[in-house]
Amino acid sequence: MEAATAAEVGLDNRGHTVVRRMLCEVPLLVRVIDNGPTLSLAMVNGAAGPLGGDHYRFRLEVGAGAHVAVCSVAAAMAQPGPSWAASEMVVDLVVGEHATLDWAPQPTVSVVGSDHRVVVHLAAAGSARVVMREGVSLGRSGEPSGRFALRQRVIIDEVAVLDHETVLAPGALVGPGAHGPGRNLTTSVIIGADLPPPSVSVTERCVQATVHLSPICALVTTRS
Repeated sequence: MEAATAAEVGLDNRGHTVVRRMLCEVPLLVRVIDNGPTLSLAMVNGAAGPLGGDHYRFRLEVGAGAHVAVCSVAAAMAQPGPSWAASEMVVDLVVGEHATLDWAPQPTVSVVGSDHRVVVHLAAAGSARVVMREGVSLGRSGEPSGRFALRQRVIIDEVAVLDHETVLAPGALVGPGAHGPGRNLTTSVIIGADLPPPSVSVTERCVQATVHLSPICALVTTRS
């Protein structure tokens, strides 16, 4: 299955953030859940998946001065398909001058036998404020995971500050010397003036590292 969903939000003549344009294809459905000072959008899966062989694309444009928060109502379950082909989700986020975006979908669950890739492109103005979270849970309870790849490219004022891909899979890719025994990985890209300080924290169950990619951008990675 192939599906593409696009949404554009901006300010109306009262200065309120509103949806200007939205086109949804199953299973990538978007619903407005709050029209307060910050426009809240929820991503809803209109069908099971992604399944092997599925290719999805989601694009969100946040106009100058707009304030948007995006969540998902449930975790996406990356599952194998009948042909055992790979699946892919491509996300394009564009954030304008003095706009804010809180991107916080629930983690993707990598089901045994699946081969799924998430590609996230973020282009933001230097005056924007962004928190962009992406996460994966490696397998359901009592099961190994499938293969999962996360590619992130972040551009601020037309300058690339992050271009990286992480690949996780059973065996050596999650064993000692790689990503360890953790079954959950979360990354947060933060853009703005108030960044968390660079740090590394290691406990028996969790490893967290914060690095600065530029004076106004930080990457926080957590493995548990």
